[in-house]
Amino acid sequence: MNYSKCVVCYRAVGWIGLAANLALSILKLVVGVVSGSHALVVDALYSGKDVVTSFLIILGLRLAKQPIDEEHQFGHGKAEFLYSVVIGLALIVTTGLVLYFEAGKLIQGVHQAPHLIALWTAIFAVGANVLLTLYTRCVAYQINSPMVAVLSKHQKSDAIASVAVALGIIGSHYLGMPWLDTLVAVGECVDLGYMGGEVCAHAIRGLMDASAPEEVVMQIQDRAGLIAGVKKVEIVQTRRVGQEIWASLVIGVDPELSVYEAKQISLAVEKALEESITHLGEVSVRFKSVSGSLPELDYVLREREALT
Repeated sequence: MNYSKCVVCYRAVGWIGLAANLALSILKLVVGVVSGSHALVVDALYSGKDVVTSFLIILGLRLAKQPIDEEHQFGHGKAEFLYSVVIGLALIVTTGLVLYFEAGKLIQGVHQAPHLIALWTAIFAVGANVLLTLYTRCVAYQINSPMVAVLSKHQKSDAIASVAVALGIIGSHYLGMPWLDTLVAVGECVDLGYMGGEVCAHAIRGLMDASAPEEVVMQIQDRAGLIAGVKKVEIVQTRRVGQEIWASLVIGVDPELSVYEAKQISLAVEKALEESITHLGEVSVRFKSVSGSLPELDYVLREREALT
């Protein structure tokens, strides 16, 4: 975190998202039913999924920050990825059911333009979601949380969906196309289902120990190469563990150095990376001589070769 005040947002982001999206979801649902806007009712699902996401953020951030114990020697960071899978599957199933009913209504061809109160509700929802997007995006960047990043992305999609709802209502009233509201509802269902698939795919990559983004890997390699005594950065391996990136490096050093001297260079690389790479968690640096392997690394390299 770059600022001490980020701690306040970090602790509050789940609760703020929960309260705000619960209020928006209820508002959209009630007004959608009263005004006869199918699009606004489906739009309530956008906020509803964010209520679930916010609730899981509260649980996930608490669990992910628990210290390493005997049963979880690599920490609890992957809890966020597990919760993200739950969110994604829930989106796919829920929107699939709603899509079935909304598509049926669209095919039947009996439509009526919703009351204009739905338009004002949609406009209000756009403003609220824009503010929530900016807030959650900032928190996600500062703490590098996969789940908060998901929430931020969803708040942005909520704002876009509410814009579509508003345009659909305007078209239903002023362009003589009452079916447009139902068409927007169908489009929202398709978008929500696709979003659920994206969330699941991202979470599964995290559970499968996907590497950090290429730019982060290059940053680690470049920073390690600047340390005095490092002749070459041989291997950089990374993986996402919840909010953190874990890294393992193999550096090449002068074969004339003693094991103690080479070890000190490794420790210097570890310290430099921990101080310069954002959200870097566990980092392990091993060494080898440029012309041959030192005893410390022989076993590691043999295991790597066996795995590949």
